[in-house]
Amino acid sequence: MKVIRKSEMLRSCQEGHLRAERDFLVDSEGSNWVVPLISSFQDIDNLYLVMEYMPGGDFLGLLIRENILHESVARFYIAEMILAVEEAHRLKFIHRDIKPDNFLISASGHLKISDFGLAFDGHWSHDASYYNCHRYSLVRKLGLNVNGDEADQKSNRGILTQFEWYKSLVEGLERHGKLPIDADKDLENLIGWRNQHGNRTAANSVVGTSQYMAPEVVLGQKYDGRCD
Repeated sequence: MKVIRKSEMLRSCQEGHLRAERDFLVDSEGSNWVVPLISSFQDIDNLYLVMEYMPGGDFLGLLIRENILHESVARFYIAEMILAVEEAHRLKFIHRDIKPDNFLISASGHLKISDFGLAFDGHWSHDASYYNCHRYSLVRKLGLNVNGDEADQKSNRGILTQFEWYKSLVEGLERHGKLPIDADKDLENLIGWRNQHGNRTAANSVVGTSQYMAPEVVLGQKYDGRCD
């Protein structure tokens, strides 16, 4: 069971990542290659994702225990990893954190892919900038000072740091904060506009585990499913 503390999720701006993970698990229902979601629920403090129990542990644990795999075993598991990654891509998601730790072994000895906390499909509701846009809009509306204390201001004096933050905020406002002047105000047109302007075909966030990140991700370039 994955337990996510709501206050920590909001503090670290992880709303989009968590929603993307849950949406992917719902879309993958019945798949042979994804660790299935059994249930999701919440209380006042936490969100909960209950997954199928995988008694074989993760693939990294197997490598540590066995040290060297027989060639036929290695071929078998590599083939299953490819099928698992292709399953994520079939569902229009980029996993973005492919590593041995995120392949779990079922009771039957087969691999399934897990941990979609960094998954990307370009949908506006999975975009951190969507939530940041609303967050900063609320701050401005309430007239709150978000400059921070003296230590915060000192750490953000670098022009490049401020520019990158400002650029990301502006990009988020462009994708999520504007409506066409002649747009109807009914819900159907609003959602249609959001889906048209808030979806991206490529990602550019530098996320993942450093030892396994693709070069284009490390360089901050736009990338697609091939980074997996």
